[in-house]
Amino acid sequence: MENEFEYFGNRVINFLPDLLAALLILLIGWLIARGIKALIVKLLRRTHWDEKVFGKTTEGDTNVFLANIVYYLLMIIVILVVLEVLGINEALAPLGNMLNEFLLFIPNLIGAILIGFIGYLLAKFVSNLVHIGGSVLDKFVDRTGFKDTDKLVRILRKVVFIVIFIPFLIQAFNALQMDAISQPANDILYAFTEMIGQILVAAIILIVFIWGGKYLANFLEDLFRSLGLDNAAEKIQIHNMIGANQSLSKIFANLIYFFLVFFGIITAVDILGLDRLSIILNEILEVTGQIIFGLIILAIGNYISLLIYNTMTRSSNNTFIAGIVRWASLALFIAIALRTMGIANEIVELAFGLILGAIAVAVALSYGLGGRDAAGEHFRDIIKKVRAEAAEIPAEKTPDLSRNRPTPNRGDQFRTGEQGSFDRPSGRPDEPTSRTDRPFSGNPDPDYPADVKGTENRPHRPEDPNQGGITRDPQNPEKPYRRSDDDDTSGFDPNDPRRRDDPNEPLL
Repeated sequence: MENEFEYFGNRVINFLPDLLAALLILLIGWLIARGIKALIVKLLRRTHWDEKVFGKTTEGDTNVFLANIVYYLLMIIVILVVLEVLGINEALAPLGNMLNEFLLFIPNLIGAILIGFIGYLLAKFVSNLVHIGGSVLDKFVDRTGFKDTDKLVRILRKVVFIVIFIPFLIQAFNALQMDAISQPANDILYAFTEMIGQILVAAIILIVFIWGGKYLANFLEDLFRSLGLDNAAEKIQIHNMIGANQSLSKIFANLIYFFLVFFGIITAVDILGLDRLSIILNEILEVTGQIIFGLIILAIGNYISLLIYNTMTRSSNNTFIAGIVRWASLALFIAIALRTMGIANEIVELAFGLILGAIAVAVALSYGLGGRDAAGEHFRDIIKKVRAEAAEIPAEKTPDLSRNRPTPNRGDQFRTGEQGSFDRPSGRPDEPTSRTDRPFSGNPDPDYPADVKGTENRPHRPEDPNQGGITRDPQNPEKPYRRSDDDDTSGFDPNDPRRRDDPNEPLL
C-alpha cells in the first residue's frame, strides 16, 4: 500500500507543472480572444459598413456577430493547446483535423467574401449613377405625358445592379472551392446570365407596351369624349350597368390599355421561352375577350329591351305586358351573353329549353282548358267575319252554276208530303231566281223550326191550285212544296205568271 501511495503522489507532483501551465495558457488565450473581439467590434463600428450595406436595423449588431466568430475560433485554438499541454492526445486528433480543415478553408472564405463585397459595392455604385441620371430621363419622359418615371428608374437600377453583381457572385462561389455548393449555384447563375439578353429585350418590349398603351389610352379617351360616346351611353341607358358616375369613354380606354399591356406581357413571356406560362396567358386572354364580348351583347340586349318597353308603353298604357316582353327579351340576351362567355353552356341551354317548354305547355293548357269559351268566341268571330266578307262580294262576279247543272230524272222530281229538292231546267228563263221578286204573306213556315233566329216571322208559301196542292216557294221558285191543311192561301195570286199553264206538265 505504501508503494501505491508513493507512486500516486509522485504522479501528482509531476502533473502539477503541466496543469498550472495549461491553466495559465487558457487564461492568457481567453484574455487575448476577448481583446481581439473588442478591437474588431470597435474597428468595424467606426467604418459603418453595415449601415451602408444593410441599412439601419434594430434586430442585431452585425459587427458583434463577426467579432464573436473570431472570438470562438481563437478559443478553440486555445483549448487545443491546453489539451496538448495536458497530454490528452487521443481527443485532439478529430478536433485537430476539423480545425485544420477549417483553417485551410478560411482563406477561401475570406477571398469569396472580398470578391462578393467588391462586386456588391461596384453594382451599388453603378445603380446609384443610374438613379442620378434618372433626372434626365424624367425630363424626357415628361414630354410624352408619362407620369410613372419613378417606377421606371427603380426598375432600371435593379436591372443594372443584377447585371453587374452576378459575375462577381459567380467568382465568389468559385473561390470557395466547394463543388457541392458552388457547382449548382454556378449553373443557375450561368443560365441566368445567358438569359440577361432576353430579359433585357422582354423588359424593353414591356416598357414600350406600358408607355405606349398609356399614351394611346389617354388619346382614345379624349377622342371618345369628343365623339359623344358618353351621351350615347345615356341614350341607351347602360348607366345602371357601369355606374352613374362612370364614363363610358374612360372604360373603353382602360380596356384598350389593359389588352395592350396584356399583349406586351405575352410577347415578353414568349421571348423568355416560358412556354407553359405563355399558354396559360393566352387562355386567360381568350376567356377575357369572351367575357367582354358577352358584356357588350348584354348591353345591347338591355338597350333593345328598353326600346321595346318604351314603344309598347307609348302606344298603350298596358305596362304589365310591356314589362313581361321587356324581361323576356332581356332574359334571351342574358342567355346569349352567357353562351358567348362560355359559362355553363349546358346549364344555360337546359334552363332556356325548360323555360320555353314550360311556357308553351302553360299557354296550351290555359288556351285549351281554361280558355275554351274564349277560344270558341274567337273562332265564331272569325267565321262571322269570313261570311260577312263573302256576302259583300258583288253578284255579277258570282258565276251562275245553275245553267250547268244536269236535269234530274222524273222519278226524283216529286215527293209528296215533304219538302223536295228539284232543279229547274235551264230552258225556263222566265222564272225569277231572286227571293225578293215575289211578295208573300201569311203564317210562318212550318218547315222551319221556331227556335231559329229570324224565322218566327217567315211568311207562308202559298198554294198553287193548278198544281194539285203543290206550291212553290215565293222566295225559292225552284223548291216545290206541298201545301198542308194549316197553310194560309189567302196570299196566292192565280194570275201569277210563275204558275203552270198546263196542269199535266210535270213539276220540275
